[in-house]
Amino acid sequence: MSESRQQASDDGSPAIIASRRLPTRVSNACNRCRRNKSRCDAFRPCSLCVRANVDCEQVSLDEHPKGRPQSRSERRASKLRKRPQATISHNVRSATSLPTEQPRSPGEDFLARNVENGHVAETITQNVSWPSLDYGESESAMGIARKIYRLGSQTIDENQTSAIPDGGAGTRTPLPRNGCQRLPISTILDGRFPDLGTIYLLLEEYFEAVHWFSLVVYEPKFRRQLQSIEDGYAHPSEAPFLTLLSTVLGMAAWYQSKKRPHDISQNWRLWSDDLLKTVEMRLVQVMDQRSLAAVQTLILLGSHHVYHGRPNLSFALLGATIKMSHALGLHRGQKDGSFDDIEERKRVWWTIYTWDRFASISYGRPLSINDEDYNVDLPAKFSESPFFGSEATQAQVTSVCYSPYQTELTQLYLIASPALKKIFGSLSARATCQYFDSEHRSLITNVIQRLSSWRRRLPTELCLDLKRDYDPSTTGWSVRAHLLQFLSLQLTFDNLLIVLHRPFLARQLENLSLSSPGPNGSSVAEMISPSASHGGPQSLASQGSVHSPHENQELGIEPTAISEQWWDAAVRTASVTELPQLTQLATESHLVAFVAMNMFNAAIVLILVALSDPLSD
Repeated sequence: MSESRQQASDDGSPAIIASRRLPTRVSNACNRCRRNKSRCDAFRPCSLCVRANVDCEQVSLDEHPKGRPQSRSERRASKLRKRPQATISHNVRSATSLPTEQPRSPGEDFLARNVENGHVAETITQNVSWPSLDYGESESAMGIARKIYRLGSQTIDENQTSAIPDGGAGTRTPLPRNGCQRLPISTILDGRFPDLGTIYLLLEEYFEAVHWFSLVVYEPKFRRQLQSIEDGYAHPSEAPFLTLLSTVLGMAAWYQSKKRPHDISQNWRLWSDDLLKTVEMRLVQVMDQRSLAAVQTLILLGSHHVYHGRPNLSFALLGATIKMSHALGLHRGQKDGSFDDIEERKRVWWTIYTWDRFASISYGRPLSINDEDYNVDLPAKFSESPFFGSEATQAQVTSVCYSPYQTELTQLYLIASPALKKIFGSLSARATCQYFDSEHRSLITNVIQRLSSWRRRLPTELCLDLKRDYDPSTTGWSVRAHLLQFLSLQLTFDNLLIVLHRPFLARQLENLSLSSPGPNGSSVAEMISPSASHGGPQSLASQGSVHSPHENQELGIEPTAISEQWWDAAVRTASVTELPQLTQLATESHLVAFVAMNMFNAAIVLILVALSDPLSD
């Protein structure tokens, strides 16, 4: 019996490990079981860590109680722990024939400096399974069942409960790294994968074209994960990160194809199609994985499709992303863990939040995230290195601080969120046909005032000068990224001012349709009610004002103040085209479709103004 157990330990097979029977008591538990007060076993990795798909860390010798010698079972367990590690190390070397030392990455010096300064936490663990959070009243049935099991110092076997909602981690990500042979990345993904030089080139393209706009990837952790697969081999358990990396490279290859359409050395468009096709073929598997990398993959894939002609798929991916983030507990503040883990979760959550607000505006649909359902702090301010392979360019700029943009963008949507909920909620159709009630009018007015206050307090370095174009010959990487971020903030601010008056614009369009010529030359309004056409057409400001003149006076608003706000916003948006260099820079990045969408919204306002008063200047 002891020989069979020892053979199972040496073999390291996940199936054998998972089938072990848990003992009633063990004298030396692993770190995770000690922390959770769970029943551990004498083998490493232990059964509970295998089922949770996390690394099994043994308590170091220094952590044993002083003055007490190790027992016989502890000494036997220590011997068993050492054997699989030596065997696995030998098997990996013989199976892959790879050098044990990895080449030093170009960004490693940047990471080392951050580690010394305390900005980067210790090396991450692959496929971390976050512990269940205490939701209080919103606890699921499985969550309560877990607590009942803990009363007896027991743990539920997630393999047996994975079919129950909140019962397991979904698709079993194959295998702890300890007992698994490294395989070629192309084998794991079942598709072709670029070499290291091409990866570096595309990653720099991604950081220049996409990352500054959609801060999904957390660069310090992303770089460390990348370093572990630089030799072209990976553990099957790293499939979520490899899928995320494929999405990043596929998006970058698309922009590279636009910059270098005649590059004969690489067919960048084909690379983009192949990599994104690989991701889409794994889409169902990705959605069944409870991992942060899976959420990041869906965010980037949805962001790519909304700006590249597949908005319906993007909208569906948004819904899946929100539910996956809830399953991971991203909407709950995480206090335990390393700095990197906490900041990455916050960054991903707020990216989903802003995506939800943008989608609600773009599609005219209700919000999917309620402001009462989360308690996550805003991300911290820190710098990132966008350089991977170009050591010459890396010497020019050490790092770039992208995070203030995400903070200000989030603040914008947080301010506008109550009004967006009202406008795009279930009663929005009725609101467009009636005058707003006093509560709604007060809400819109308050939001507009807060948006104006946000604009006034915005630091000068984050403000866009619409009267000054940029010089591409003297502008470095970081300055270009910040200029595009400023443009994005300005467009978002003006678009929100327009959107807040969208019900008013919809009523004005209805007024125009009622006064348009009918079949016999009379207006539609005359056919409905002969008295409807008396008085002739009126100006846009007076014809469909959100507030009546008396109500405007009570609120301290001039009769034309409302129309002037969205009029000015539309004019500012249209004036972006007067900055040809900045506009050209935007067309080479992820911002191009965003600019086009905002131009479209501004054009609707300008057209309605022209139709309402054709003889005006």
